[in-house]
Amino acid sequence: MKLSVLRYTLAMASVLGVVTFLTAPAAGQKGSAQTDPSSLPTSRTLDGKPDLSGRWGGFNRSGSVSVIEPDGTEINFDTFSDYELALTSGQVSSSARIIGRRPNYRHGNNVYSERDGGMTQRYFANPPLYKPEFWERVQYLDVNGNAEDMMFICMPAGVPRMGPPIRIIQSEMDVVLLYQQRNTWRVVPTDGRPHDPVNANDQTFMGDSVGRWEGDTLVIDVVGFNDLTWLDWPGWFHSNEMRVEERFTRIGNTLRYEVTVHDPSILIQPWNMDSRVLQFNQSLATYLEDPPCLDFDSAHMVTRERG
Repeated sequence: MKLSVLRYTLAMASVLGVVTFLTAPAAGQKGSAQTDPSSLPTSRTLDGKPDLSGRWGGFNRSGSVSVIEPDGTEINFDTFSDYELALTSGQVSSSARIIGRRPNYRHGNNVYSERDGGMTQRYFANPPLYKPEFWERVQYLDVNGNAEDMMFICMPAGVPRMGPPIRIIQSEMDVVLLYQQRNTWRVVPTDGRPHDPVNANDQTFMGDSVGRWEGDTLVIDVVGFNDLTWLDWPGWFHSNEMRVEERFTRIGNTLRYEVTVHDPSILIQPWNMDSRVLQFNQSLATYLEDPPCLDFDSAHMVTRERG
């Protein structure tokens, strides 16, 4: 009887050992990220507000990633998102160095890149709804984007087209938003002051911004735009009466970025852009200076492709 129990115990131990060996990630194998970054505790400042400071997003999440730890352990991930989850959950140290990237070509295998890109960028399920008399203008701008899109002649993308910042610096009085594109930055007061009476009536690419906290969400109200920028690529223009509301909500180690565009002179209703969720980026990589934009090509464009 004792011998049978001993054999059963040894057999079960062997089975458990094999299962553990097969399920545990080994050096050189793909990492396993189990922790949802949104489920982690939300970092807060001394006054209790969510701490938005830090580097957010900034990764191309397609393709695989290989990293190496300081002790020489190499770990492979199928996607950059898997790597980010492992980094956030502590399964990969912040000192791990990226040693290899392999792009995922399944999502960019266009035969005629300019023409195919131009078609795919028009497939939007959530376009702004213009009043009937302005659709002809949208179509004209779309077709003639080479000549009409200000980004083709080195003008700023503007708010909200340039999207969320790559880094936020938060203080008790304001937030500083840093963007990679053309070394752009914005300083937004959050101390309760109203819009500047002069800047709010000016017409600029970035507008005049003021912020306020609604619970755990930072709301930034922006007015005072020119009408040179677009909302997005297919000729989605706006007027100089546009007002933009940006919302930043930190949940764990994620940041949700939401935008509502109010432009009642040309839109049937406010337009809610597709929201974006960025992950906290612990990368220690340096910020590279974006080279100056110099227009050498617009005078030589002979077709209307904008790939």
